[in-house]
Amino acid sequence: MNSSIITLRSSVRLLAKACCIPLLACVLSFPVAVAENESVAKEKLSGPMMRILCVGSLSENEEIILASKTEDGKWVEHGTITLRSSFITPWMKITAGAMNLTRREADGLVSIGSFKIADNIKRAILVLLPNAAKKSYQVDVIDPETLGFRKGMALVTNYSSIPATVMLGSKRTDVKPGQRITEQAVVGKDGMYRMLVGYQNGKKELIPCYDRYISANSEARDFLLLFPDTTAVLKVYSLSEFGPF
Repeated sequence: MNSSIITLRSSVRLLAKACCIPLLACVLSFPVAVAENESVAKEKLSGPMMRILCVGSLSENEEIILASKTEDGKWVEHGTITLRSSFITPWMKITAGAMNLTRREADGLVSIGSFKIADNIKRAILVLLPNAAKKSYQVDVIDPETLGFRKGMALVTNYSSIPATVMLGSKRTDVKPGQRITEQAVVGKDGMYRMLVGYQNGKKELIPCYDRYISANSEARDFLLLFPDTTAVLKVYSLSEFGPF
C-alpha cells in the first residue's frame, strides 16, 4: 500500500446533527457518482479495503502516518491521512496485519494508536476514539460483513459503561456495555420512524438522551455510536453511510 492509494478525496459531505453534545454528532455520506452504477463501484473497490471514522481528533487537521514495523523494529510508512473531528475517509486499500497510527516527531515516528487487520477481512471500518490524557487513539475495528451490516440497517455500538436502550420505530432493544448489534427499524406508513436512545434509571424509567424522527432510507447504513457523558449520561453520534460496501 503506497501513499497514492490512500490519498483522500477533497469532496466530503458532512451534515452535522445535534444531540446531547453540540457540533460533534454528524451525518456523513459518500454517494457514488451519477455516471457510475453500483456494480462498477464495487469492481473499483475490490480487494481488502478500510475506511476510518474519526469521532474526535486530538488536534484538528493533524497529519497522521500509517506505518508498520519490521521484525527488526524499523518503521515502514504506508501513507498519510489528515484527521479532523467528525470525519470519515473514503475506502482505501489495506493489507492484513498489524498497523499503527503514528505522529512524526523530532526523533522519528511515534505510535499514537494501533490496530490489526485480520487475514480474512474484506472491508474494515476503523472507529478512532481520542484519549486526550494519553494523547493517543483507541482503534475499534469493525467488520460489517461478519455483523451482517447491510443497507437499510443500523449498527449500534455501546462504548459506555452502562446498559443502553435503543428504539428504532416500535422495536426496542437493550445494548450492554461494549456490545455491538445490528437492527432494522420498524418504519411507519409515512416512511418515518422514531430513533430513540436512552437508559433506565433506578425506577426502571426510560430516560431519553437522543430522540429524533427519521426518514427511512433503504439505501443507507446507519451508525449509532454511544459514549459516556458526565451531564447527559449518554451522548450519541448518529451517522448515515451511502454507497456500496
